[in-house]
Amino acid sequence: MSENDVEKNILQTIDNLQSLKDINSILDNVLLEARKIANADAGTIFLATQSGLTFNYVQTSSLSVKNDVVASHYRYYTIPIDKSSIVGYCASTGKQVTISDAYNIPDDLPFSFNSFFDRKTGYRTRSVFALPLLTLGNNLVGVMELINSMDDQGNPTDFSPEIKQYISRFASYAAAAIERAKWNQELILRMIRMAELRDPGETAAHVQRVSAISAEIYTQWAKNNNIDPFEAGQFCDLLRPAAMLHDVGKIGIPDEILRKPGRLTNDEFELIKLHTIYGANLFESTTSDLDSMCREIALNHHERWDGTGYPGHYSGCIVLYDDNKRPKKGEEIPLAARVVALADVFDALANKRVYKKSWAMEEIYELFRDESGKHFDPDLVEAFFQVTDVIEAIQDRYKDIPSSSSVKSPSAGMLKNPNLVKEQQLACGCPDDIIKEVKYIISLVTNSYDYDFLDLAYKNIQKIFHGRFPGYQASNTSYHNFDHTMAVVLAVVRLVHGNFINGTAFSPETIENGVIAALFHDTGLIQRHSDQEGTGAKYTKFHEERSIVFVREYLNSVGRNDEMVRQCSQIIQCTKLSVPPVELVFDSEEVRLMGYILGTADIIAQMADRVYLERLPLLFEELREGGVPEYQSLDDIFRQTVTFFREVIRNRLFEDFEGIVHSARSHFQQRWKIDQNLYTNAIENNINYIEFLNKTYPDDKDFYRRYLRRQVNY
Repeated sequence: MSENDVEKNILQTIDNLQSLKDINSILDNVLLEARKIANADAGTIFLATQSGLTFNYVQTSSLSVKNDVVASHYRYYTIPIDKSSIVGYCASTGKQVTISDAYNIPDDLPFSFNSFFDRKTGYRTRSVFALPLLTLGNNLVGVMELINSMDDQGNPTDFSPEIKQYISRFASYAAAAIERAKWNQELILRMIRMAELRDPGETAAHVQRVSAISAEIYTQWAKNNNIDPFEAGQFCDLLRPAAMLHDVGKIGIPDEILRKPGRLTNDEFELIKLHTIYGANLFESTTSDLDSMCREIALNHHERWDGTGYPGHYSGCIVLYDDNKRPKKGEEIPLAARVVALADVFDALANKRVYKKSWAMEEIYELFRDESGKHFDPDLVEAFFQVTDVIEAIQDRYKDIPSSSSVKSPSAGMLKNPNLVKEQQLACGCPDDIIKEVKYIISLVTNSYDYDFLDLAYKNIQKIFHGRFPGYQASNTSYHNFDHTMAVVLAVVRLVHGNFINGTAFSPETIENGVIAALFHDTGLIQRHSDQEGTGAKYTKFHEERSIVFVREYLNSVGRNDEMVRQCSQIIQCTKLSVPPVELVFDSEEVRLMGYILGTADIIAQMADRVYLERLPLLFEELREGGVPEYQSLDDIFRQTVTFFREVIRNRLFEDFEGIVHSARSHFQQRWKIDQNLYTNAIENNINYIEFLNKTYPDDKDFYRRYLRRQVNY
């Protein structure tokens, strides 16, 4: 390509960027043009956020990894703005980076190459050119990374000085366009947050999911129908922001209907239908293509393909709205509205609401198959099923964050047994309920916590324990299982909250490190696929060291920095009972306290469990396989539990870990209005009960089986 052609293409792309509305369209065009200039096989854009550089957009010409690339748009991970990574170095120094071979970076350079994507997909990164995206005011918008410049024969080559000069010139214009798009998106999200104050179901996460899902369905439909790529891109640029505003008309619906925690009456539902009219009226005087599409979607996204939806044909004024007018059907319904109808119903079913539980994916897919040609355009349903992996990635990327108004303490009057209230407040239910409670507690401690990485880690820890993580078997230790892990995570954030109430502050980074360390603290008991002998319990004596290796590999694979890896490892060390905490080394006093919190949480989450005593046989089997010599028989573990607690555990909790356990009382007092430490109370009850059994039935070998089957009286 000649110099004149390059200049002409750059100017044309800059003009195109000015007309685009959606940030994803702008990122797509910026990256595509930069790759054309450099003849680069692949590229990524990271956007600057408060928490670092967020992986936002990726492209490649390699067909073998196309599906992974599309789903990657919605798989969150963030990279710190420091010198440890290529893009972090660009952002922190403002300098460009050029590398001939990513796997042979000179030792005198401070950064390293993260090969996770290559290892996952089989791709091979060679040459790299990364540069900061800076506006004319020197504001950092993000970092662009181009990968594998290709020669005329299609072989990877170095990025030439001329290419780097062209791309550098283009980058400043691109940064300005990206900054403008970020402002536009934030303006729309602010409007949604205002609506959220009235309608709890209309969250920023919900509209982002509907927007992204709509774009993916339409893009696949356009490919299926051979729509010109430029035309499809222009349509998608309008569709993404317009889809976010699909329910904006709900601002005209009375609060008592919007906030009703149950099914609506027929009359109430008729009023709800008017939100389509109210929304259309907001865009009645269309001044742009975006306004026009917003109006089409707001008005028609509840129409149905078979003509049984609402509001039907509309004359442009509420007073002329007639219930008896025929609903639109088939292609009478605008395409954008048909797409959003599908995305909106999917998201409503896939996520929990105050009046319903979330549906399993297979249940939703079965419904969509049944409703193809009835509720939904069959061609769009076909496109939907071609991108389900991407849609599920979108669900993971944009999760609802619980607020103080959405998580409430259960009323004692709702339950017959007051002790059961405390047990439920202590355990907090299934893992999904626990992670919501964890997020809520974190929100009580800090308002600057980014939950995205926690969501990713929670999703992955489930895969790890359930055998869906590459290279590893499912967990097969019955005592140290996934439920135990989640109980420890919950105990960690409760202790953090209690310390916060008592005057000890933790940075969001240290809180995140503590939660991640808790999620991974027992992964050393997980076996690799190649390890077919016994169970993970055989690693009991040194599973903490294996957990540290596991968390190190995981954090490196998702782009976290060396400091986080090191501190998570230091925190996990505190779960090893045989090592006095005073002998351990920590980066800071804050990390030391977090380590003591995890060490405390690991103990109390086990021993406060209502069925702790009933689970001791499971622990005995693990200890026996792990070669722990203290217990020769099952009777030994029952007989020695009281002594073990009083001589080892009590000293560990109240001396070695400096009595951090006491801070849980402050948490329960503020969170549940219970002026007690539910953990220490439950542990005391368990120890007293087994001590009673030991003393009452000293010669009865069968009494454990008979008397440890305790029941709750309702």
